[in-house]
Amino acid sequence: MIDSRGALEAVIRHAVELEDDYDDIAPTVSALATSGDITVVPQLVEALNRFLDEENFYGRDLIAGVLAGIDGVAALPVLLHASARDLGDDQDSLRAEIIELLHAHRAAGRRTVLECVTGDTPELRRVGLWALGFVAEAQDIELLTAASADSDSKVRSMAIGSLPDPATNDRAFEVLVTALGDVDEQVRVAAASSLSAATGRAEAVAPLAALADDQSVGVRTMAAYALGRIGSDAATPVLLRLLQDPDRHVRERSIEALGSIGGEAAVDTLLTLAADEDPDLRVQAAKALARAADSDPRVTLQLTALARDDEAAVRAATISGLASSGTRRSHFAQILIELTDDPAPMVRQRIAVVVRGLANDTARSILRRYANDADPSVRRLASTELDRFDVGRSES
Repeated sequence: MIDSRGALEAVIRHAVELEDDYDDIAPTVSALATSGDITVVPQLVEALNRFLDEENFYGRDLIAGVLAGIDGVAALPVLLHASARDLGDDQDSLRAEIIELLHAHRAAGRRTVLECVTGDTPELRRVGLWALGFVAEAQDIELLTAASADSDSKVRSMAIGSLPDPATNDRAFEVLVTALGDVDEQVRVAAASSLSAATGRAEAVAPLAALADDQSVGVRTMAAYALGRIGSDAATPVLLRLLQDPDRHVRERSIEALGSIGGEAAVDTLLTLAADEDPDLRVQAAKALARAADSDPRVTLQLTALARDDEAAVRAATISGLASSGTRRSHFAQILIELTDDPAPMVRQRIAVVVRGLANDTARSILRRYANDADPSVRRLASTELDRFDVGRSES
């Protein structure tokens, strides 16, 4: 039996003094978390509040993990309130504990989350809306709709992110379209991001296209991304206009979106970019063109030419484009195979990472050769990919 109170004191002392590595205290933390000793819960809550007041997120996370282990879903209200306190960190560990409790105790966790969603502070409502995304149900749409009109912009943004799939839920789609006109930049970004899931809904194109003149670079960038994901050729004209945007990120995302949409007009533009004197434009075109391979017979010929470009970055980008296209063609595999002895390490590194997906039949022999490559990064990547071959074979 572990001395729970003594162990807790040791954990607190470690979090305050930070004299030892986590590995030194880890066995004590684990033993305490699995002890089941609920008599130390009040002391755990006290310690958690202390670390929140001291803005010690390391101590907060240690105590939160122990509290979740001992008290289970009963600890959820305390952890959600802790998450509502912004200590300036990403809260990865704390939120992982919350998510695990929600997955393990959906019904009870959902009741607690809904209490937070209607809480009396914006901070608590934000956390509640974030958590609701993991336990949301169809009837929550009206609650989320109301939250999308909250006076706090961060609450509105969280509500937007927790809405159900706009591809199939008309009410969610309507709320997102409305949110595209929000006065807050981050809410508009969140709405455009969520609308990117509305694949096949051509009626999303017009409201997203209206964001092409938005003052925010982030909004214009996300609008271009969403238009590409939706995949309607009705978006091609506005994407062509966004290629003249003053911001590089908007232009790059628009090129990528044109590749996703494909079609004659989009491919015409991508082919022009692929022949540009600027190697950066050829890199972007190489990544985008492979996505349009099924929509235009000219693409494969151009990809072959880009794979022979004088710039190594263009050749490497061509390989990346082939791998991310979602299309598996024998000609794509042949392009990769022809580049296996490329003099540029960056090209061989890229091949080592994607060869299993593009040329599985010859991947093992290529990776074995790369295991003795002159470039250490190529050797390391080849070794990792060969290990994955062995893992896949053992699992089958």
